[in-house]
Amino acid sequence: MTKILVAIDFSEAARRSMIYAASFAKLFQAELALLHAYYIPTPIGDVPGYLPLSINEVQDENEASLQREIEYLATECKIKAEGFVRMGMATGVIRDLAKEIDAGLVIMGMKGSGNTSSIFGSTVISCIRKLKLPLLVVPDDAGFTALKHISFAADFSNREDMKSFGILEEIVAKFDSRVQIIHVQKTEGELAAAEVAGRMKTDLMFGKIPHDFHTTVSEDIEKGIHSFIEEHPTDLLVMVAHHHNLFERLFGNSHTRLIAYQSHLPVLVLHDQ
Repeated sequence: MTKILVAIDFSEAARRSMIYAASFAKLFQAELALLHAYYIPTPIGDVPGYLPLSINEVQDENEASLQREIEYLATECKIKAEGFVRMGMATGVIRDLAKEIDAGLVIMGMKGSGNTSSIFGSTVISCIRKLKLPLLVVPDDAGFTALKHISFAADFSNREDMKSFGILEEIVAKFDSRVQIIHVQKTEGELAAAEVAGRMKTDLMFGKIPHDFHTTVSEDIEKGIHSFIEEHPTDLLVMVAHHHNLFERLFGNSHTRLIAYQSHLPVLVLHDQ
């Protein structure tokens, strides 16, 4: 991880995630890049009171705002950062710039309770679906702390590939962490044959990482994960992006927002290909 890309929208939540990213970058001796993406919809017809700005004016205003954030990091966090302002839909802009600068990690802020119907917000959910890079989502009230206890939600599928988990290995090595691998079973009893094979593969993939297995019984996967986090010290929740529906249940509606927001956990999203 030599470069970290932070997507910001100049909100307070974005600034806090930027500060978190600065601490992360300093610890890992990584370069820090800030990105603000903006989109100008095409006006239809004559809208009363509509005062259009030129693209150049919008670009200039955003660049000025971004420069203030760069100066804030230099003064308050003692770290240099480069900045980019790009026009376009946020997810596509983030994906393209991450590839352009060869970012090893993308960091985004998690919105607070009451600010949106989704904790993550539509942009983060879209990035979870479409980015092929590790994505760290930080709650707006989370301060940077040692990630000693890491909980990894596993379904013992054959889709997971340790080649995509390099960032997790780096984090474990840096913080001398231990990974708690959580598997939620709907009923008591032995694992099915496919799950046994999946557990064996998971054990092999985590061979170089200190880890142990935990089984939680619950008819509801997200409730099982939440219950585990409540009962076991956890500094970071790790999930794999093929669980798209699970992500939406965990973070995409008001009924299940407690798992991330009230537990104040950063969430690291990995991809299996």
